[in-house]
Formats: sequence, structure tokens, C-alpha cells
Amino acid sequence: MSSQALLAPPVVFQLAPPYDRFEVVPDPAALTPDDLREAALLAVGLASPHDPSADVAALVRELRARFPAAPVVLRLGQPADEGELDWLGVRAVVLDGESPRQRLRVTLTDATALPEQIEQWLRLRLPGLPPAVRRLIDEIVRLSPGFGEVGPLLASIGHAERTARTWFRHAGAPGPGKWLAAAHAVRAALRMQAEEGAPLLTLAVECGYSDHSSLSRQSLRLFGVRPGTIRRTLGWEWLLDRWLRRAGL
Repeated sequence: MSSQALLAPPVVFQLAPPYDRFEVVPDPAALTPDDLREAALLAVGLASPHDPSADVAALVRELRARFPAAPVVLRLGQPADEGELDWLGVRAVVLDGESPRQRLRVTLTDATALPEQIEQWLRLRLPGLPPAVRRLIDEIVRLSPGFGEVGPLLASIGHAERTARTWFRHAGAPGPGKWLAAAHAVRAALRMQAEEGAPLLTLAVECGYSDHSSLSRQSLRLFGVRPGTIRRTLGWEWLLDRWLRRAGL
């Protein structure tokens, strides 16, 4: 669809695997989570990066709050300066006419800012979560590459595991050890998505799993999907949302 479709912004699109076709959402206000395909993204389309910014920002916030499983990206009819649109809170920017999957794969599989992204996401997904628990989850995600067990991780930041478990239990959230396992699995998922052609065994071992079967079992146990499905998708939001829903949240 050409930029002519973006002349009356903002337009909302759904973009589902294999992320090669934007589908217009006729009535975004009537859209429900059940209307989204698995691992779909939502794209806000603008002809120009200078279209009414306040309206776009409000729409992005609304979509992120209503659809936590779907990363919200921006689709532009013309380029914008790097960093110009960071304040909107979108996860990526796609230019009209380019391959959506190629551009999104680079951005949505980047784990550099994963702790901050998850912390912000949790404010929307679990708004009743106590700030102290949310900050501790942020620390667990940030430190997860260096720890296989949660006890030593918590000790490294001055927290007793028993106390942390009590905080999480009172908050009605999965325990800190489960968050560590989820953080490892999410990081592995992003590697699988980013390196589509790499052998699964190699990625599994590099991510701290004994072999590809161990990674496959963990993906199935936590998210309810196997690595093959994860490799065809992009982003971590839909995986964490599945994990929390499977935990009754």
C-alpha cells in the first residue's frame, strides 16, 4: 500500500507474521485483543513525521495500553531525522515502500534496552504492581545474562531471596526465580528472531541452555510455543503477555 493511503492520518494497521503486508484497521476504537493475530504488531501510519504530534502520541499511548501483546510501531510516508520520534514511545519506525520485516527485525530483536522496555511495559500490563516489585523485576532482567540462579543475583543487589519471594507473592506476581527464567527465555527468543539462519543448538548453548531440546522445552513450558514459532515472529511483548496469561494474570 502506497503513501496515498496515509494522506488522512493517523491510520492504524495490523501487521502479522510474516510481516510483509499492512492491513488497515477500519475502526481502531472497535478493535479488541481477540481481533489481533498471534504475534501481530500495530502500526500507526502517517504521511509525514510532522503530522499532528499530540494526536499521534495519544493514539500510541492508547494502543499500547489496550494491546500490551502488540508492539506499536510507526509507518511513515517520508523519512524523519534519527531520534526525532523517540518521544512518541513507538518501538520502531518503518518507511512506506521498504520491507517491513527487514527493518523491524533489526529493531524489535535488539535487547540493549530490554530492562527499561519491560519496566515501562509492566506499568501498562500490570498497573497495580508495586513500584518496588517492578524495579526488582527490572534488575532481574538487567542482570539475567550473568546469573543462572536467582539467589546469587538478588544477593548481588542486596536483597534476600526469601524477602523478595514474599514481596512478589503479596503482589500476586510470579516469583523472582520465574522472572529470571522468563528473562533468559525472552533473550533467547530475541536471538532466535535476530539470527534466523543460525543453528538452534548454537543459539541455545550461547544463551545458557544445555542443548536445543532444553531451550525448546523451556519455550513450550513458559510461552506455550516452540522455537520454530518464535523464529517466525518478532518482538518479546506477545511472549511475555502469553506467559503472564498462562500464570492467570
